[in-house]
Amino acid sequence: MKNKTKTPKSDTVLATHCFNFDPLNHGGGAVQLTTRFIANGDPITKDEGIFLNQEFSLQSYGNSASINLCGTMLTPKILRELANELETERNKLNT
Repeated sequence: MKNKTKTPKSDTVLATHCFNFDPLNHGGGAVQLTTRFIANGDPITKDEGIFLNQEFSLQSYGNSASINLCGTMLTPKILRELANELETERNKLNT
């Protein structure tokens, strides 16, 4: 018997992840990145079948501003590269 992989319907939100950049700040403000993992209608594999919608949300006492990211996503690879570059620049200041 063949192993069938179920293919989710296109545009189905498969998961949502919210990251708070400063979880210890309880002063009424927040900077968050919300990522929605969405099926594109193809079988889901390690590298295909899902696209992302991301939104930065800046909140302050009931007011908010959002930036929707389209085309360029903050992927784990890009975030690791950013972290490495920031660490390199910071380490230069120690000398």
